[in-house]
Formats: sequence, structure tokens, C-alpha cells
Amino acid sequence: MIEPANVKKIIIRSPNWVGDVVMATPAFRCIRENFPHAEITLLIKPYVQKIIEGAPWFDNIIIVDSRNKKRLCGQAASLVKQIHSQRYELGFLFPNSFSSALIFWLGGVKRRVGYKRDARSWLLTDRVPRLYDENGRFRPTYMGDYYLRLCTEIGCEVRSKELELFISDEAQRRVDEICKKYHLTDGKPLILLSPGAAYGSSKCWTAEGFSQTADLIRNHRDCHIAIVCAPGELKLAQDVVSAAQSTVINLGSEINSLDVLKSVVKRCALLITVDSGPRHIAVAFKRPVVTLMGPNDPRYTDTPAEIGQVIRADVDCLACHLKACPKDHRCMTHIKPERVARVGLDLIKNVT
Repeated sequence: MIEPANVKKIIIRSPNWVGDVVMATPAFRCIRENFPHAEITLLIKPYVQKIIEGAPWFDNIIIVDSRNKKRLCGQAASLVKQIHSQRYELGFLFPNSFSSALIFWLGGVKRRVGYKRDARSWLLTDRVPRLYDENGRFRPTYMGDYYLRLCTEIGCEVRSKELELFISDEAQRRVDEICKKYHLTDGKPLILLSPGAAYGSSKCWTAEGFSQTADLIRNHRDCHIAIVCAPGELKLAQDVVSAAQSTVINLGSEINSLDVLKSVVKRCALLITVDSGPRHIAVAFKRPVVTLMGPNDPRYTDTPAEIGQVIRADVDCLACHLKACPKDHRCMTHIKPERVARVGLDLIKNVT
């Protein structure tokens, strides 16, 4: 156990994926609540920084950019030097990587809390064991609880498990402009389609699946349907728009940052997505969401806080966790638009 009054400086290594950062927000908040007077620094990748923008839990943000492989060693050495100069008494390692633990160890972080895995136990002072079932097999756990366990293992009290995100005034103004430009202010429900996944192609559904779902919904409901995507997924977004018989608004080039994406998701009546970051943003804002899932185990993301439904195909190769399918991608292609549209329409049946 740790006495909060004795901890003046804390450093946290954030997760690297959008959805994981969102699911880590209860743990971020828990650390702040249990160490209200400590100076807390967050290490985070640049492409997920805006997810936690506006959060009141951190005093300092350090950007960790490992995309430039040629400069990686120099960046790591500089980071270690920066950490060492601050004399952190406590560090939380949310990623399971060896490298993240090594940097804290080299940086002289006095107490280093992380999961005991990936041959890094000797780099940690507080080694949190993974959970196993009665047969000795690793037990998948909801990632929000997985991160919170790093807190409870050292005696932190958890006051809430709610996901929490914040929206800037600037992002709200930008979404106001977008809604006005595309005539989305007439009171009709806004349904968002999010077809992309940074994890890999195995998570993706077909463009035709999304477009047919849009057509089926528009046949039964007077609404606006728009597509959101990451900058590298603009072609996928255009493929969905082109394949649809009804009007699908392409917001791919309009929403080019995560702070704006947060704001537009908060305003939607329904999100239809694959298992990717926008799903967890919807959960944080308590927006209904239909999630199409194939290659990943649903236990990692299953939370009673989610309003919606996870749709999976009845095939024999679910939850392979491969980034690219070596077969015929049946776990996703066997999901039918009729089923997706039916579930989506049921979720918004009481929306005016």
C-alpha cells in the first residue's frame, strides 16, 4: 500500500490505441482522486492526445512519438533523461510492453506498477499478476477493469467506473459549422457509420454492408446518415457513399481530429461501427452503438455501461486476434445488413 501524502510526483504511461485510452479514463480519474495533491504527468502518443484533451487529471503531458524509427534511440534517451530529472516517486504502466517498463526503470521512477508479463517483471517494483481461469488459461478481462486493477493493487479506492471524456468549445464550434453546412440541424436523428479500424483489415466490414444498412434504415426512418473515418480511410468512406442508393453524407474530410470526432459522436442518435475507437467514445457519451465484431474477443470490451448490441457471425474462427484474415474473412462478411439495420432501428425507435 502507498500513503498518498508521501507521493509528490506521479508519471503514467498511457495506452496506445484510441479505444484503450477511453477505457483507461476511470483509472486516470482514480489516480487523481487518490493522489489529489500530487503532480501527475501523462506520457501519451501524439495520435491519441486529443482523446484526453480537457481532462482535469493531469498537470503535464509528455508526447511520446516513436513513428520515426531512425530517431527512436535518440528520442528514448532524451525521454529517459527527462523522466530522471523529475524524480518521480510513482509510475503506472498501462501498456504491457517491455520497452515502456524499461524507460521507467532507466528513468529512476521509484515505484513502478505494471502487469507481470512480457519478461519485464524485474523492471517493476509492484508486479500485478494476470488473471487466469480454473484451468490455468489467461482470462480476458474488460480493459477498463484491467487498468483499474493497477490502481487497486496498490490500495487506491475506486469511486466510479464510468468512462469520461471532455469536449472543447473549439470542437463544439467546429461541429456546429459542419452541421449547418450539411443541413443537420432540422431535428432529424443523426446516424453515424464508422467503417474503419486502425488495428487492421480483419476488423473491417464491407463497404457494401454499410451502404446496404444505410439504405435499409432510410427506407424505414426519416433521418440523416453520415460517415466518419480517419484521414487514411477516405477511400473506404467514399466506397460506402458510392455504393449507397440513399444519401450518405461523407464527413471523412471534415472530421480530421479526435476532438471533433468526440463532439460529433456525442450528438448522434446512433453509431454503427466495427470494434474500434469510436465505439468507446459512444459508450463514454452514453450514445447507442451497434458494433460489428469478428476477430477480437468481446470480453475485452464488454461493459454494462454500453447502450447497444455487439453483432457477431456464427462461424468457427471467431476471436483469432489476427490483424489480417488468412482465410475468407467470414467472421465479418457473414454479418448481414438486414440484421444490423434491424438492431439499429430498434435502438432509436423512441428517438424523435
